[in-house]
Amino acid sequence: MSIYLDHNASSPLHPEVLDEMLPFLKSSHGNASSLHQSGRFLRSAIETARSRVAELVNASPEDVIFTSGGTEANNFALKGFVEMSPESSLMSSQIEHASVLHPLEQVKLAGCVTNHLPVTTDGIIDIEASLLLIQQHSPDLLSVQMANNETGVIQPVEHLARFAHGNGICLVHTDATQAIGKIAVDMQQLDVDMMTLSGHKFQGPQAVGALITRASTVKTPLLSGGFQESARRAGTENVAMLVGFGKAAQLAAIKLQERQSYLIELRRYFEQQLAEIPGVAIFGANSERLPNTSFFAIPFYHGETLLMQLDKAGFELASGSACHSEVTLPSHVLSAMGIDEDLALNAVRVSFGMENTRQQVDKLIATLNELINQLPAVMR
Repeated sequence: MSIYLDHNASSPLHPEVLDEMLPFLKSSHGNASSLHQSGRFLRSAIETARSRVAELVNASPEDVIFTSGGTEANNFALKGFVEMSPESSLMSSQIEHASVLHPLEQVKLAGCVTNHLPVTTDGIIDIEASLLLIQQHSPDLLSVQMANNETGVIQPVEHLARFAHGNGICLVHTDATQAIGKIAVDMQQLDVDMMTLSGHKFQGPQAVGALITRASTVKTPLLSGGFQESARRAGTENVAMLVGFGKAAQLAAIKLQERQSYLIELRRYFEQQLAEIPGVAIFGANSERLPNTSFFAIPFYHGETLLMQLDKAGFELASGSACHSEVTLPSHVLSAMGIDEDLALNAVRVSFGMENTRQQVDKLIATLNELINQLPAVMR
């Protein structure tokens, strides 16, 4: 059986989440919009899930809009805002997920102004340069990820949001997809107006997420034709998935400290051995990172080639964002960091989960060394 080391792409469904979902998959019928007993029961289950998600990030339940995942939530935040404010100015970083960068390209074609904040060689948004850009361009909406999906580097969202709000400049959205369940995320402390979450990134089901937004921030829905989600997102709710999402949120809050402590130590153990490989580069190592993420490159070993060799040996990793796994161009994140293209093409990401062990790390390191030793001597 393969050793799964790609939790930033998707994490395994927690057994307690599955247990909570099963009754709704097996025997719960009806529509949560119906007024009869079955409908009221389903509505109650949805509202319990909503409260659990809100509690996880210190938000109000009425501000939680359930979606099909992080991609829809990001599109909703950006396009919904533009629908309310045509020809507005939007700003994000150079290292956002494609579900932020691509919508920004689309709204730019529609007449909006878009700008991007630079990042340092350590993978963190350049604060000094960014504050200056925010002052110069006065964006209407700033969208900055909480943590990068490739490097794991945690971004200064609170600093940027408080500066923007303190100067009365703009609304702030953060894509917290990768951060939830790995670090503490408090919407009030971050001082953001909108936040994106995705269930399968923290051991919930796939195809469910949320945009948490203050009622006045985004009013125009992406999907129309019904009055679900307070008329902000039409369509019959998938109750089983929402129940699982809520349970995963509850577990993420309860188990946060345990997960953080375990994953920090496991990553440290891995990178101590990884650093012994001659010439290895660990991206973002000088910045605060998600506890489970290590993005690295081995000289002379193309990332996708290494990925396939490791897959044959029973290890499942990523060569970057899973959404870009078929693209041969270097990671846009590493390019923004100024990493040499040849080295960037060698990048491989390990993202640990709670089921991973030191014994598995030892096996991975041993396999990496075996593969490196198979290279021609001139390349080692």
